[in-house]
Amino acid sequence: MFLTVEELAHLTGRKQHKSQREVLDAMGIYWKVNAAGKLLVGRKHVEEVFGGHRGEARRQVKPNFDALKL
Repeated sequence: MFLTVEELAHLTGRKQHKSQREVLDAMGIYWKVNAAGKLLVGRKHVEEVFGGHRGEARRQVKPNFDALKL
């Protein structure tokens, strides 16, 4: 469900939470902090970001046919 501490360090190249959050923000990866102060990153979200299936890309885009009218 969530990346392990080791996976998170490997993904970000950082060990400190503040640095990891900065890298995750730059990558466009969402994160949360739990009640224990641990950084949580969803495994499925990371797979979607790296697989090119970001949430924005999955939305249906309708063509603007009015733009074709003169």
